[in-house]
Amino acid sequence: MTSDAVQPCPVADAHRRLMDCHDQWHTLHDSYLDPDGFRLNLNSLVPNLRNVTWLLQKQKAAIPDFATWYPEFQQACKKSEIMGWVVKSRNRITKESDLELLSSCQVVWTRNWIERVEATAKFPPRMSTAEIIHAMRHSGTPPFGVISVRRRWVDKALPAWELLAATAEAFSRLSQILWTAHNAFGIERCDLGDRSTECVTSSLNDSLMRLPCMHLAQSELQAHFTMSGGIINEEFESVDLSPAALKTSAERYGELKFPNSGPIENVTGFMAIARTMAEKDGHHGTFAFLYDGERVVATQEMEFDNQDTKMLSFEGLADLVESTRADGVVIIGEIWLAMPTEKEKELKSIFFPARDRLDRMEGLTVYSSTRDGRQAELLSMIERGPSGEARCGEPVEIDFPTGVNTLAPIRRRWADMQKRGL
Repeated sequence: MTSDAVQPCPVADAHRRLMDCHDQWHTLHDSYLDPDGFRLNLNSLVPNLRNVTWLLQKQKAAIPDFATWYPEFQQACKKSEIMGWVVKSRNRITKESDLELLSSCQVVWTRNWIERVEATAKFPPRMSTAEIIHAMRHSGTPPFGVISVRRRWVDKALPAWELLAATAEAFSRLSQILWTAHNAFGIERCDLGDRSTECVTSSLNDSLMRLPCMHLAQSELQAHFTMSGGIINEEFESVDLSPAALKTSAERYGELKFPNSGPIENVTGFMAIARTMAEKDGHHGTFAFLYDGERVVATQEMEFDNQDTKMLSFEGLADLVESTRADGVVIIGEIWLAMPTEKEKELKSIFFPARDRLDRMEGLTVYSSTRDGRQAELLSMIERGPSGEARCGEPVEIDFPTGVNTLAPIRRRWADMQKRGL
């Protein structure tokens, strides 16, 4: 875009309608446990999503290069299961009948990093996830691992998609095409005012990332528990990379050169930063950086106090991968390592986790993986001084990432996204 000054919106009718859809999406979310309310709000939202493109097309004669870039959007829509569903559903709602909605719960038992069991359970639509968990805990559940319960409304014509996710996906595509229309006029910001709902603004996305508010709202429809530890609460904390935060970091650690290439290439740069911080602080937290190509699209500080919450944290990171359309990830954090004993080598399939071993060693690792199958890792062993101070050794390359299990949820999600055309 060529100008960052506020200018009159060049496609005001379509843009306002998109903002209406944003408001309606949150109303749809708020009515999730009310079957009639959910149906009513969905019947309002879907036609409005369709109307955004109609309103845009009415102004095509005035939009620069419309005949060049809009047909590309149309071709992408023809290949999109979601956009095809929006068109067909609008016709069904306005001319035939309501959508055929089905309510269910997806129950996922995560036994360990690799083994997961998924099932669909039937509960009354007005039953909250907390009430479902209470019922499940008193009906007999597996003795270990994490049980995740996700409330789902689906349309019979689109069974692979939960409807909040489907409409959020459609919204993202429409936001991107309106961004393209603004870009055609050279407009960075238009004069449409924000709404009373704090997150409903005139901002547009230049990618298919879902809005953070939609990502967080969808997470409210799921809950997690273990038989031993009870309900597990999810927390999301992004990494602050604002100028003020970077200035504070520079005062503590000195000037840190943030790597600015792709996720694989950035492993070396992140390791240099991680070693500096670990030696200064005596420890290092776990952080994730999600990439679209060479651009960081999300950052996440990950906190966990046992294996169950660690698995859940990486499952949540996989949700964020889909919401941001990330195709690469970098993980930074400390790990425990241990060499297998002779008895473990003999038994082959049995290996006691390093965290439970007396002879465990401490390491700092930075590992990366991409959707196209590339991966990289550097490992720096940590030695402790008499007062507990940390010294990080020279990094070494690891052919088989120590974090391979933690990436399993993300790889599963990429495979699922491929099946759904994302």
